[in-house]
Amino acid sequence: MIASGEVFLLNGETSGELKPQPCFLNRNIRVLAAGLDRAYVACESPVKSEEARQCQVFCYRGDASEPVPCPEFDAIEGRIRQIAIGSNHLLVLTYEGVVYSRGSAAYGCLGHGGAKDAPEFLPVPALRGKQVKIVAAGPMYSVAVTHDGDVYSWGQAFQGETGLFSAVEAVPRFAPAVTPFRVTEISCGHGHVLARTEGQQVISWGENTCGQLGLGQKCKPTYKPQVLDSIPSQIGMVSAGWAHSVAVGTDGRVYTWGLNSHGQLGLGDTATRMAPHLVHELVNVHQVESVQAAKTFTVFRTSAKRALLCGQVPCSPNSQVSPEFVPRRPGEKDPTGCLLSPVALNIATPTPTGKSYSELSDIAAFDKGALAFATSTVHRVEPNLAPSHGGTVVQAFVTGLPFERPRRKRSANETAEVLIQDTIPVMVRLKGTAPNLDVVVPGKIVNVDTVEFITPDVAQSPLGCVVEQGTTTAAVQLRISIDGGFTWTPDRTSAPTAADLDMTARPLERTSAKKKSNMQTGLKHFKGEFEATRHAQKCADLGSMVLWITRWPSDGPAHVEPCASPVGGGTEILLHCNLPSRMPTERLTVKFVCTPLLSLGDPALEATAPLRREVNDMILPNHDMLATMPLAMPLEVQVCGWLDPGGRGVRCVTPPLDAESVKFYTYSVELSLDGRAFLPRALPFAVFDLKVTGLEPNLGPLNDGTEVVIRTDGFVQTDIQRVRLDFPKDLGWPSKLVPASYDHTTGDVSFVMPDLSAEVRQRADEERAMVATLASQVAEPEAGADGGDAPAAAADAEVAAATAADPDGGLGGLEVFVELSLNGQNFTEDRIHFTYHSQLVAGALEVLAPPEGVVIEQPKEDPKAKKGKGAAVEEPPAAVQAMAGSKLGAELRAGAAETAFAAIRAELVTKVGDEEPQPFKVVDMPATLELLPVRAPTPPPPDPKAPAPPPPAAEDQQMRDMLVAFAPGVRFEDLPEGAALFMRAFQVSLNGKCFVACPELPPVKLEPLPKEAVAQEG
Repeated sequence: MIASGEVFLLNGETSGELKPQPCFLNRNIRVLAAGLDRAYVACESPVKSEEARQCQVFCYRGDASEPVPCPEFDAIEGRIRQIAIGSNHLLVLTYEGVVYSRGSAAYGCLGHGGAKDAPEFLPVPALRGKQVKIVAAGPMYSVAVTHDGDVYSWGQAFQGETGLFSAVEAVPRFAPAVTPFRVTEISCGHGHVLARTEGQQVISWGENTCGQLGLGQKCKPTYKPQVLDSIPSQIGMVSAGWAHSVAVGTDGRVYTWGLNSHGQLGLGDTATRMAPHLVHELVNVHQVESVQAAKTFTVFRTSAKRALLCGQVPCSPNSQVSPEFVPRRPGEKDPTGCLLSPVALNIATPTPTGKSYSELSDIAAFDKGALAFATSTVHRVEPNLAPSHGGTVVQAFVTGLPFERPRRKRSANETAEVLIQDTIPVMVRLKGTAPNLDVVVPGKIVNVDTVEFITPDVAQSPLGCVVEQGTTTAAVQLRISIDGGFTWTPDRTSAPTAADLDMTARPLERTSAKKKSNMQTGLKHFKGEFEATRHAQKCADLGSMVLWITRWPSDGPAHVEPCASPVGGGTEILLHCNLPSRMPTERLTVKFVCTPLLSLGDPALEATAPLRREVNDMILPNHDMLATMPLAMPLEVQVCGWLDPGGRGVRCVTPPLDAESVKFYTYSVELSLDGRAFLPRALPFAVFDLKVTGLEPNLGPLNDGTEVVIRTDGFVQTDIQRVRLDFPKDLGWPSKLVPASYDHTTGDVSFVMPDLSAEVRQRADEERAMVATLASQVAEPEAGADGGDAPAAAADAEVAAATAADPDGGLGGLEVFVELSLNGQNFTEDRIHFTYHSQLVAGALEVLAPPEGVVIEQPKEDPKAKKGKGAAVEEPPAAVQAMAGSKLGAELRAGAAETAFAAIRAELVTKVGDEEPQPFKVVDMPATLELLPVRAPTPPPPDPKAPAPPPPAAEDQQMRDMLVAFAPGVRFEDLPEGAALFMRAFQVSLNGKCFVACPELPPVKLEPLPKEAVAQEG
């Protein structure tokens, strides 16, 4: 292992978590070793120079939190490959296969022969030329394995731990009992040894007082290796603790046996096991890759690059850490300071709220704790989307990079301080498969754990040719090297597949389908939303670790739909753009650019602009400068976007803006695929603060459509105008959407209120049926009691029901709230209502009074006229006459309602002599609703001899609803010569749109305005 990264320490002072060791950040880690009471880290400087020492070794002893340099390792010639630790001696193996030893020579554990201690590292003479590949050490013994598979051991063997028949050997001896098994890995405990063979089996020998050999029972110590056939898995790794053993299968399963005094076997109890037992707590939960057994605990490294621990949590007798802060199993009462089953260890970060992205690649455990190493790993790429033609500045966030901050600020004349990151040859490798890509570009460390580089042009590569077709996006792995390409960070987890990316797209809401509203449906919907969100987050995490290469749109989005949004935001818009169907979406960004206006042409309104108000509050403002200033400050608001499921572009939700300042800006939207660089084309957009102030007219009949003009404040012209009608909740009717239209000549928005004839008929039929049912239920008992005819009674009930039912179905006076939308999504909430009035029934038109100030004399009776039998025949009455300004009225027998839009319509015709009347024009006379007394019939001629009748009482007078208007004025010269003017075909309306005919009467003669009156008016 030679790699840059982070070193973590677990001991009695770290509160049961892995804490980073910053002293190793600027170094490449070569070896991590631990055993008994200490641990070693061999490292080297990432910069090769004469001043930099080739390799340095540091030691953690006991509960120490700081490492101590070990200069004695400088005597070793060659690169260190492995360090083995005994009680009082050390073994070092180099890449050249040479074994060095130093320390106490008790029981010959150094292998030099004799009892002389070695204060410095010396090669083991007996192993020269043996090409050793593995060394291991116990408290007083040592073992070495050569490339040929030969096993040599020496030192104390009172329990047979050397695999030799003799009890003590001062020089390495060939172990004939072990060599035939072809050992590929070896681990030494206190008095027993575990080894893994080429056949992926476990063999053990030595002490078995606690069942650590896994033979199923206690037995005497043995120097002969015993094969453990009870383990069903093929073995990938073994580790021997003080008196317990652990084996990891190639399938990720873990088997433990031996002493279990502190729960170090991870089986949920403290009972000793004489044979291997599967750790069920890890099955189907964690895939274990490696394991390290210490004296009273065991540490596992999983495929997720995290650490688990079972057994006694490392603690110091003098530690100030409270037991409440150490790891524990939720809901379990484990012994104090112990974990009877594996529990995940937390990886500490420099900041309390930070998240660790480190991925552990190696762990070494000793009696007092453990050391862990996390190789430098790319955990985030930003931006993670780049065009195939290159040129994008990308930052890769990498754990464990060497970085040095300047010690002090330098003046302008001083030369730049040379920092460690400036001397490191950083290289970035872009590697892709299917299609192929392998390109190396230079990089630079610009901040803590941050490498910056510029993407290359890969358009001519196989990968670039594929993505330039515009149908897909390719993921490229990033690997970083800080030693000129000698070592690279590992490849990341596989990028999200095309199916994964498809599942992150938001589905189109189907509002037309009526959804069931119940608890089961709600829970199912909630679960689906939760799973979709979790899957999208997982894909986003995986996708952010790689760089995606795609075809970049050259001209940006084509148009936006809808092109307007209310100032409160919340509108889902679509930016039409030709994009690949599958691409990472977590960096899609839509920017709303608010450009301030310089003038509105309305000084009063400009005075309310934000910058104008601030300047006016100043003392002695500069008005010349004020005239050149914009009305408000520039503003940009960015929101997240997502791919349109239909493949048409990018969708987003508009943000809320300040309602008071909305009129002082022009708006546009821009699109970015990587969250940094925005595409060249900016699309115009509209933001409005719309309010509905009134309807003209605001009422209409139930049985006919009414064209209504909407009066608004803050209206802006858009391509979409839509009206929503909200009916009263007690009707249970859904809201209805109707289209609206914009008149470019008048600037009005109009729509047609729907005809409710079908609803009126349905409700009237239901009411008649209900009344008939009730009447028949009452009539049947009465008919039976009187002996009457039951069918006749039922017929009478139907007649009564038809008479009692409301012909309008109870909908007369229905108030419907009208809301307007300028984008089809967001509607106003001003609650302006339209009233449906009952069906109008109008009476005949009457001339109620002459114009104001005009008195019409009644014709006098001719005293010479003959009476009685000889009298002349009575002439027919003359036509009703009216003058300009005469008060006209029509009784409303049904459907009357207060309104400001009522009108009486009349057809004006002209007649010359006996010719047929000719149409002249149609006039609409504004009308009002008045409550007037019923006109009494014409009384007979009074008898002069009879006494005068008393005047009628005021309370006896009947009142009626009259629609009153004033007759129009027509100039005399506008009429044909010799023509008389008449009014006929009278109609009444409460809204000036929908008219109902009055009963036919003889035409009303209308006197034209004389020339004198016209002159006076002129």
